[in-house]
Amino acid sequence: MKKLNTNKLTDEQIKFFNEHLPYMATVNKEGKPAVGPKASLKAINATTVQYLEKTKSEAFANLKNGSEAAIVVADVPTHKALRVRGFAEIHEDDDYAKNILKDTKFPNAFVVNIKIDEIDA
Repeated sequence: MKKLNTNKLTDEQIKFFNEHLPYMATVNKEGKPAVGPKASLKAINATTVQYLEKTKSEAFANLKNGSEAAIVVADVPTHKALRVRGFAEIHEDDDYAKNILKDTKFPNAFVVNIKIDEIDA
């Protein structure tokens, strides 16, 4: 993958991102990585990806402790992939989270927005 000279996804990249299962990687304070799928993670606009944190996982703890997130989506048959990196903005029981969660099956989830700093394609 090659680093793109932008932190904004194109409409085509947003569509690609939202049509594939994303995997997110974080690290803890000791530098130990955690990686796993985030099925609820979607690009909500050109500069932000968002997911609903339902399990309060290791990755969530890492984000709360300031870890950068690296998220990749890939299409295996075409070998096309997209990776974004950024830092999380976590919404716990605030008005923003309540508005996002009101029409979901997960009213007790936290809303995690990751502002995109870098894109690789």
